[in-house]
Amino acid sequence: MWKSHYTIAIRNLLSNKIFSAINIFGLAAGLACCMLMFLFIQDELSFDKFHANGRNIYRITSMDQVSEEKNELAVTPAPWLPLMKKDYPEIRQWVRLLKDERSLIGEKGKEHSFVHDVLFTDSSLFDVFSFRLLQGNPHTALTKPNSIVLTKEVAVKIFGNADPIGKMLEVNSSYTSAIDVQVTGIAEAPPSNSSIRYGALISMSTFGDINDSWSFHMYNAFVVLGGGASKKTFEDRLRTFSTNYLSNNPAADGKYDIHLQPLYDIHLRSHLTGELEANSDIIYVYIFSGIALFVLWIACLNFMNLSTVRSLKRAKEVGMRKVIGAARIQLIKQFLFEATVVSFLALFLALFLVAVCLPVFNQISDRNIQLNINQNISWFLIVVVLTGLVGVISGIYPAMIISAFKPIEVLRGSFKGSKSGVSVRKILVVFQFVICIVLITGTIVIYKQMLFIQNKNLGFNKEKVIIANISKNTDAEELGTFKTSLRNIPGVVSVSAASTIPSAKIPINLIHNGNSTLTKNKSMQMLFVDEDFLKTMQIKLLDGRDFSKDFPTDMENGFIINRTALKELGFADTHTAIDKPFQWVLPGKILKDGKIIGVAEDFNITPLKSAVQPLVIQVLPRRFQYLYIRISSNQALTGIENKFRSFYSGRPFEYSFLDENLQAMYASEKKLEKMFGYFSGLAILIACLGILGLSVYYAQQRLKEIGIRKILGASLGSIVAGLTGEFLKPVFIAAIIATPIAWWSMTKWLQGFAYRIDISWWIFVVAGFIAMVIAMVTVCYQAISAGLANPVKSLRTD
Repeated sequence: MWKSHYTIAIRNLLSNKIFSAINIFGLAAGLACCMLMFLFIQDELSFDKFHANGRNIYRITSMDQVSEEKNELAVTPAPWLPLMKKDYPEIRQWVRLLKDERSLIGEKGKEHSFVHDVLFTDSSLFDVFSFRLLQGNPHTALTKPNSIVLTKEVAVKIFGNADPIGKMLEVNSSYTSAIDVQVTGIAEAPPSNSSIRYGALISMSTFGDINDSWSFHMYNAFVVLGGGASKKTFEDRLRTFSTNYLSNNPAADGKYDIHLQPLYDIHLRSHLTGELEANSDIIYVYIFSGIALFVLWIACLNFMNLSTVRSLKRAKEVGMRKVIGAARIQLIKQFLFEATVVSFLALFLALFLVAVCLPVFNQISDRNIQLNINQNISWFLIVVVLTGLVGVISGIYPAMIISAFKPIEVLRGSFKGSKSGVSVRKILVVFQFVICIVLITGTIVIYKQMLFIQNKNLGFNKEKVIIANISKNTDAEELGTFKTSLRNIPGVVSVSAASTIPSAKIPINLIHNGNSTLTKNKSMQMLFVDEDFLKTMQIKLLDGRDFSKDFPTDMENGFIINRTALKELGFADTHTAIDKPFQWVLPGKILKDGKIIGVAEDFNITPLKSAVQPLVIQVLPRRFQYLYIRISSNQALTGIENKFRSFYSGRPFEYSFLDENLQAMYASEKKLEKMFGYFSGLAILIACLGILGLSVYYAQQRLKEIGIRKILGASLGSIVAGLTGEFLKPVFIAAIIATPIAWWSMTKWLQGFAYRIDISWWIFVVAGFIAMVIAMVTVCYQAISAGLANPVKSLRTD
């Protein structure tokens, strides 16, 4: 029986090559889209799953309650974990991580290199996490002070092919002056699906005793729970930790609400202050999953539509089979089998499309996903099951329609397609274009939002500014001399030093306006700059004055605040704030006591997903890590590089353009924009294939009608308009249905931005118009061909 089903299926496919090709290619495109998305989602959900203790590893997080606004922290002070381990036997292992974005590392007397993602860590790192050590003892490699473990790639970069174990290196980091360290191990680089990245590991004991630093939230702290302890039970017990060690501790900075965050939640569900990496977002997994399923659903609707209209051609076959005794269930099995055959033919084509498109997809999604069926059997089995379901779902409706044909009507020649069947086909076309219009609208909105972000006035001039890395420990006088030499280079407009670059990791400190007791502290972002920063960045000063060398006291007691900080501090206007007392504090301790000398206009140094925060600007040379150099032409780069190499001998010249740095903050949104664009195009292509097949069918069904109309004098335009009208009406209805769906979904997405566009009415009109034009162009060729056909030939056909 199955052999007979297979023979009939292949014969039917070969006898209807156009419809078969459209069905197979449409399903293949939908399946390929789903397979790519499954690979992407699988990669996203696999983060940190390679750790043997992964299910029992948690990060200590807290809610800052010192300031008026709550601040969720991924970092903790150094003393917390040792005390927790002492008081709570549930903690089996613990480790603290302190990240330096880049450190300058090299052998003494030789050229140094920047190593990215350097972690200061406790010796228990390899006991908590399943990172591999290629050389050295994982239990002792980071025990002694001044020990360093390099990844294999970094070791080759510094030492070449020589054995690095036991060699001495010099390290300049954001947290230490130049220190000598000994290589005690070589580690394998973390997998691409790790939320913890490192190029080098330095023993935490290098800092000495850090267990009295109660006020500095700097360390990502991880624990491994054992003994069957649950997350909820342990969190409840941690309330006593806050009571015992924080609430009444003058060295601590207040009361914290402490929580446990599962390691597996960090990559997709964590966006706290102090993250080790810029994490992804579970919302994008949902969006990409939805897009993939939408595209596959459009392909299924195509199959259902085309199979149903082709059923009329097989009416006599069904009638004859019923006359000779075929039961309806047998016919349903036959047509479901045919649909499944088409699905699996589409699967083979889809696998080829995935192999071809995967490099482009990796580039768009910034991944290194591989298609290896032998190593990913679970993925392939899911794809096979999905393909079978697609075949059944796509074939069930046509099978029910075809098997219901009445043999007497069919064989007598009086059988016609039912009006209900025509209505269902039109409904399916509507569904297809609802999805297409939603995707088109999403693409337009995302593009406009990204364009808005790129062109928004950030409060400073981002054009033609390069940012260069400098040594944090550069002497202030030497740095001033270096800046002067840079300004003498033709094409260099101005030069300034600062502590940070625009990013999501701007440090937050406590400040006080000096008008009341220290219990009124407020958390504010803090930026450390020199006297040329506002001028170099072309930031507007609303009142007061800029930092100046003419006022030597500015370094110790001069503060500039932004407009948002002015409001937060309760000043009536900018003039009122000038010369008012101002303090940079820790709880119970004043770090700097001074006054407000100026008020600057708000400017964005964090992504536009968040509004401008209260900002305090202060001069503090020991925090300087970057030079901002405004240039008038790129020709100045050669001179700048030569000056850098002469001033910082033995180290590379690393720089980036400010505007590129700002764009990098929206990498995930740019990926979403590209994804929407490509998959919207794919969805439209598949929908057009379905419309093309339907238009061929409708034109063939109406050949006699068209012939009679032409004989009676109908123009080509009226004939084409009649045929295209069959499809424009469903598209118009789809536009009406899609508009509220697209508005709701895009409004939800835009709520993630503090600064966003308004969704204008014309966006929905344009999306609907694009869909109508695409449908019209798809149908037009077939409609014109039918209108130009010789009416004599069409009327001769029986």
